[in-house]
Amino acid sequence: MASLRFLSSLFALIAVVAFVADVTPALNGNAPFISHSVMSYWSELAPASLAATQANITAMTRPWVWDPVLTSILNFPMSLLFASLAVLCGYFGRRREELRIHIN
Repeated sequence: MASLRFLSSLFALIAVVAFVADVTPALNGNAPFISHSVMSYWSELAPASLAATQANITAMTRPWVWDPVLTSILNFPMSLLFASLAVLCGYFGRRREELRIHIN
């Protein structure tokens, strides 16, 4: 469970950094607020990797897995996607209370 708590903090850090990167141009007055998605960052940084991943997923699974399913997930705003992953990992990695039941 400690690994899920670590992943939760890592995803939260990525979400905060992505949100700050999105909101900084709007705060400076240079541009309006534009929320970038994972797909847009991935296509800017490594378009060959994105194309290879798309080809591999469509080859190994059905084509509908990439086009409507994964592209809709990857087109979410990056800060919201990683914040939701942080909440999920934090919830599943939480410490549970130990129940002590006394039977008389």
